[in-house]
Amino acid sequence: MSLSHDRTLSTLPIPHLPMVIEEAFSVLCWQSGARAEDVHQWTIADLAERAHTPIEGVVKRLEQIEAMAKDIEISATSLQDLLRKNPERVFLLDVREPWEFEICRLPGSHLMARMDLAKIFEGLKELTVVTVCHHGVRSLSAAFYLQEAGLKQVKSLSGGVESWATLVEPSMVRY
Repeated sequence: MSLSHDRTLSTLPIPHLPMVIEEAFSVLCWQSGARAEDVHQWTIADLAERAHTPIEGVVKRLEQIEAMAKDIEISATSLQDLLRKNPERVFLLDVREPWEFEICRLPGSHLMARMDLAKIFEGLKELTVVTVCHHGVRSLSAAFYLQEAGLKQVKSLSGGVESWATLVEPSMVRY
């Protein structure tokens, strides 16, 4: 990725960029009162100024995020195929709220709120962990977190349970 200081963030090949920037720079954008729509128009220099971080540090972090973002999302139909072929090699980690999980869930998924994070890392290093949420934004954030924490095989369900209900399981209850 070529990151000139005047390049706007909307031109970067990173899915869900405002959310990723918020995660990567720890709410620094939002502390200044910026809205997600505003972030798209920022340049890398703007982000560095708001983050009180040298431009080189921002560029390095964006490059890390871009590298992590490659192939991190998995479509509902690809996940269905993966579960058919190797269900024992996949761990579905639902990162939604308990009330959402009670309404609908992917078969065999585990609610993160009910799990000990240390046990997740202990038992899942050899599995593909697929994070799941309602529309795919929270799960992408969780996937980045898990990947940065050392899990190697992490995916995020693109479009979340809504996509699963649309493409795989049309009878699933929706909210």
